[in-house]
Amino acid sequence: MTPPWLPVAGEAARNVFYAAGYNGHGLAQAPYLGTLLADRLAGGAFHEDLAAAWRARPRFAPTPVASPLTLRAGWVADRLADGLSKRRPHRAAERSRRH
Repeated sequence: MTPPWLPVAGEAARNVFYAAGYNGHGLAQAPYLGTLLADRLAGGAFHEDLAAAWRARPRFAPTPVASPLTLRAGWVADRLADGLSKRRPHRAAERSRRH
């Protein structure tokens, strides 16, 4: 969540763009800002509406939660959980079959 409840966008590193903070008032702006960012990624002009949310550098300090290692570990855990849930039927389904 961003302090002003408005979305932010920027370039975290060379060719690594981000858009975050679609909470509060920014929720309605998400589709529009997404298309502006997509145009920027595709080499289009830098739209003045995108400039309103653009940050030359990220304002917030990096967090260990969003490091590449923890994001990959979360992805692996999600894939494992999906695999386990597909192998055994859900308990509610088992109960309904008994009755």
